[in-house]
Amino acid sequence: MDQAEMLNDLAERMKRMQLKAREKASKQGRSTGLRRGFHAKGTGVRAKFHINPNIPKHLQVGLFQPNAEYDTLVRFSNARSEVLGDLAKDQRGAAIRVKAVQGKSLAPNDYSDIQDFLMTNTPISFARSPIQFIEVGEILLDGLPKVVPSLIGIYGFKEASRILRVFLAPIISFQPLQMNQYWSRTSFQFGERAIRFLIRPSEGSKTLSSAQQLMGVLRSVFQGIPKKEVYFREKLMEALKENNLRFDFCIQLFVDEKKTPIEDAFIEWKESDSPSIPIAVLNIPRQDYDDQLQRDVENMAFNPWHTKEFAPLGLINLARKKVYDASAGNRGSSLQPYK
Repeated sequence: MDQAEMLNDLAERMKRMQLKAREKASKQGRSTGLRRGFHAKGTGVRAKFHINPNIPKHLQVGLFQPNAEYDTLVRFSNARSEVLGDLAKDQRGAAIRVKAVQGKSLAPNDYSDIQDFLMTNTPISFARSPIQFIEVGEILLDGLPKVVPSLIGIYGFKEASRILRVFLAPIISFQPLQMNQYWSRTSFQFGERAIRFLIRPSEGSKTLSSAQQLMGVLRSVFQGIPKKEVYFREKLMEALKENNLRFDFCIQLFVDEKKTPIEDAFIEWKESDSPSIPIAVLNIPRQDYDDQLQRDVENMAFNPWHTKEFAPLGLINLARKKVYDASAGNRGSSLQPYK
């Protein structure tokens, strides 16, 4: 099939995944409507996006001007297509929406002058191609007992092992959402440069030792199912009752196709080859859990193609435009036409 047919097929498969996830939830006694095809479960918080006063001149592109500050919403999430308890093995994500006009508030249904940043807590994607991305998502929906034999059956032992290593790398601990580093994984055009971006907890951010994390998990387990279901949300909101949270927003610059490939999201851009450059700070102020904000954020449609300065590069990003549109439209979220 040609590229257009392939993208349309992936969009239809994404819709079927959403329906299957809802069907599974219903059979398990979980009342849920259609959710995102990936990152189905999330927690929203309010934030500010502040551009560093000393941002290098050659990186002062568009909204990235010294000391500029923008209203922002952040959705932290679990990566799976299903709404599972937080202690289920999974990757984590962060989606950031910036209102790219200083002094203007960002409403959840606002799609004008916005910049979306989507990231996960692995520096690379498990997928070599958009088709593999959807295929693996379909396999995960069949249930964890079938994952390993299905991956081996489709891809062989070596490729299945590679995919599993990417999945397992960030989920062997129960690190709170605010302690993770998150990467774009795919590449973008930023001014005259190709880049990838990431956020990481700022220096001095509060951390929990592995022992403290384990004790928190055990307390959650002993407190019963409700606490296990929302463990990461509780840890995030506990942290926001005590202090503001800060993440450095950084970019990595393209070096060459061997060290920093544009197309291959499954290859890491290593810090030794392209050091991350902090150019902004994501400030999440102290706040309480807001039920209305959660409803609003869950209805939002984040997409890397909602962009002011970062033009998505590569086939996986091209597929994300089609697939994310299909996912949002299928669950009834409002969509912003692309220009």
